[in-house]
Amino acid sequence: MENSIEYVKEKWKKLTSFSKKEELKEQLWEEIVYRYSGQHRRYHNLNHIAHLFTLLDKYIEKLINPAVIGFSILYHDVVYDTYSTDNEEQSAAFAEAHLKQLNVNSTLIDHIKTFIIATKDHIMPEKAPLRNDLSFFLDFDMAILGVEEEMYKMYSEKIREEYSKYPDPLYKEGRKLALKKIFSNENIFSTQEFREEMQQRAQENINRELNLL
Repeated sequence: MENSIEYVKEKWKKLTSFSKKEELKEQLWEEIVYRYSGQHRRYHNLNHIAHLFTLLDKYIEKLINPAVIGFSILYHDVVYDTYSTDNEEQSAAFAEAHLKQLNVNSTLIDHIKTFIIATKDHIMPEKAPLRNDLSFFLDFDMAILGVEEEMYKMYSEKIREEYSKYPDPLYKEGRKLALKKIFSNENIFSTQEFREEMQQRAQENINRELNLL
C-alpha cells in the first residue's frame, strides 16, 4: 500500500500543481487517503486507484483532457459503503466540494462529476461531454475483469471480503445479478482497444466466477 500511496500522491501533486494553496492541498490529500484506507476496503482502496493511473499513463496519448480523467480516477470511489446505493453520487459531491476549494473551473468539475456518476452502471450517458475520454475512463475501471485468471481470482475474493457482512446466499445472489448484467452486454468495454485486448478474457473470467457462485 505504501508504494501505491506515494505513486497516487505524485499524481495528486501533478493534478493540483496549478494551485499554490499548499496547506489546503495537503489537507485535501489527507482526507482522500483517510477515505481510501478504511478497514473494509479490500479492493476499492489506493491500490485500485494506482492501477487506474497506470492505465491513464498507458493511454494518455489517446485522451483529450487527461486531467478530467485523473481527478475522476482519484475521486470515483472516495465514498464506498456496501450498504449504500448512491456511492457514486456522494463521491461526485465530495469531489465537487474539494475541487471548488482549489478554484477548479466549474465546467471541468461538471465533467468530473459526470464521469464519476457514470461508473454506477458503466453506461455511456446520452450527450456526455468528452465521450472519448469517458469511454477510456470507464474501461480503466472495468479493466480488472480482463486480467489473468489468478489476478481475477484475487479480485473476486477481495470483493467478497468487502461484503463480508452479507451471508453467502445473499451475497451470491447479488453478485450473480451484477455479473450477469455485465455479461449480457455485447461489449463489456467501450473502446476498441480494450475490446481487442480484454473482452474475451473478461467473458471467460465472469463465466468462471458465475459457475462457482
